[in-house]
Amino acid sequence: MRIYVIRHGQSEANLLEAHAGWAQVSLTPEGMAQAAAVGQRLKEVRFDKVIVSDLLRAQQTAALALPGYEYQTDWRIREISVGSLMGRRVADCAAQLGEPYLRHRSARDFTAYGGENPEQMQRRVSEFLEDLTKEPPEARIAVVCHEGAMYSMLCHVLKCKLPYLAAYADNGGICVFSYRSGRWVLNKWNETGRLEPEA
Repeated sequence: MRIYVIRHGQSEANLLEAHAGWAQVSLTPEGMAQAAAVGQRLKEVRFDKVIVSDLLRAQQTAALALPGYEYQTDWRIREISVGSLMGRRVADCAAQLGEPYLRHRSARDFTAYGGENPEQMQRRVSEFLEDLTKEPPEARIAVVCHEGAMYSMLCHVLKCKLPYLAAYADNGGICVFSYRSGRWVLNKWNETGRLEPEA
């Protein structure tokens, strides 16, 4: 089984450098162009299933990148929840909340604001991946989600805890993982060129 994990295009929150979390924010015009470009890069690949985060920016990306496919949504591949920080610009949070906020943001721990920490996010993303292992061995699956979810997938596949953003994923970047002989394998990370079908 092979999964092609697509990060959504640039969102309004990305552009404003604001916390999005579970907010239903839209793609920018640039994000829409990035999503359409993903479709061109994947046009030679045929998918057996498409799974999309239930957040708007991911669904808009799926509609532009993978037209003609029906897809199912899964909340487990949402971005990390930032709680009450949702929609607030990072610079404003730093100015108003000070050092405690900076520490929490650096640790990606938003529990002080009613959100999640990395361990909570990792559990739901890992559960999602393990459910995929029940798919047929020859299946090709597209997954449209968020940078944080992609990063949690990488940690699950590599079986290690990595510093956040040690491996950056661009808006519209594609990561490819495969599952065979009872184990996950990383095939590509943050691919931004054209992808051909692989055995």
